[in-house]
Amino acid sequence: MTRGAPAPVLSFGLPVHNGERFLEGALRALLAQDLEDLEVVVSDNGSTDGTQEICRAVAATDARVRYLRAETNRGGTWNYRRVLERSAAPLFSWAAVDDLWLPTFASSCVRALDERPDAVLAMTRARLVDGDGTVTDGLGDADLGLDADAAHERLRRLFRSQASHVMYGVIRRSALARARPLRPMVGDDIVLLTELLCQGPAVVVDDRAFLQRRVPEQLSLQGQEQVKWHAPSARVRFAFPQTRLNLELYRAVATTRLPLREKARCWTQIVPGWVLPRWRGMARDVATAAGFAG
Repeated sequence: MTRGAPAPVLSFGLPVHNGERFLEGALRALLAQDLEDLEVVVSDNGSTDGTQEICRAVAATDARVRYLRAETNRGGTWNYRRVLERSAAPLFSWAAVDDLWLPTFASSCVRALDERPDAVLAMTRARLVDGDGTVTDGLGDADLGLDADAAHERLRRLFRSQASHVMYGVIRRSALARARPLRPMVGDDIVLLTELLCQGPAVVVDDRAFLQRRVPEQLSLQGQEQVKWHAPSARVRFAFPQTRLNLELYRAVATTRLPLREKARCWTQIVPGWVLPRWRGMARDVATAAGFAG
């Protein structure tokens, strides 16, 4: 964005590290949105592949793209924070380098937020796409119920559906400002969504314009490698990722402006909806700290 120019309606923030395989396709999809009043902030986190060349080439052809580069990899959480901090629009959307968006994605979400002033974010329905670009199926998101009236009911439905992909919808910057910054931890998306849904509802638009990529490399990013992705300098053995996530969900509710009675109702959703179904994760935390797991 040119200095002194008015802020666009929507900022896309695209954090990337060695993403040359899907990067150009992601950038072209964002720039093809039928909402033209947008910017794309790309933060390159010390990439050593062709990411830098791709970004500079696309930025040279479209002034809506701003390319930022860090010379060393400072972790995924740092990079996700950076694109938010360096963007300007009142509406914001994180963009994962391996995902795709049909041209109506931005306009559908912005229109939904215009129609629902009480909503903190809007997301279209989603489909899955593989590494070759073949669209496979949907995510069963026809009735997530994240627009329920009460915060505790929205959280119950979030934990039941595990719909973490809605973090990649269009979010009001004012709502993000009231939430804590992303934490350098596994599950930071669920923690942020918990804080946002305590503020207000999320609208899911019946427009299958978001394509979430699923490739084998993502499935291999588990356990200690997942911790390292968020924070490369983390002491992985004693990170206790699942246990920390459980505790952060309680803190997420505590930091909101909800009345104490509604906070209590939200807290009651965490154990049955999130903690108990993931007890194996806490057991794995203990085994890793004791040196019995890799």
